[in-house]
Amino acid sequence: MPEPEEDAKDRAVQPADGESVRKNESRPSVLPPPIENALSKVPDTDARTILSLALSRTSFGFGPDADTMKIMAETEIHEETCRLQAYQASLANRDKQAERDHDFRKRKLNHQSLMTGAFVLVTICGVGAGLYLAATGNTAVGTPVLIASATLLSTIGGRLLPGRDKE
Repeated sequence: MPEPEEDAKDRAVQPADGESVRKNESRPSVLPPPIENALSKVPDTDARTILSLALSRTSFGFGPDADTMKIMAETEIHEETCRLQAYQASLANRDKQAERDHDFRKRKLNHQSLMTGAFVLVTICGVGAGLYLAATGNTAVGTPVLIASATLLSTIGGRLLPGRDKE
């Protein structure tokens, strides 16, 4: 006498280690019984598979299973961690760039101050030399040197502070 079809499906299989395992119990159902009943009435097996997969991943009424929720939570945590690391790297890059800009402005200011100081020193020496030459009787050379040095000194005096603020 042949066995009924349902008994053949539920028949136990004996693995090598002696445990009894049912073929139908390989994966527990995640969907509630009313949904399983409605899905069993869908004639196309591909459509039934897609619907059961979609329904198992939604959260209306019964929600996704615990493993799926754990994976989704870990994914969100990973995303937020990556965003935080990117933001921290952005802040570090901004700090480094601000430090480089500050060093550049400081070097430029030091260079400009050194050049201005040297120029002022040479101009004052020129005024002194012009005064000395004019006082010793060599007015043909001393007077033009004195006039040129005094003109440069007054020009520098008008440009010292505003010249530093440019750029």
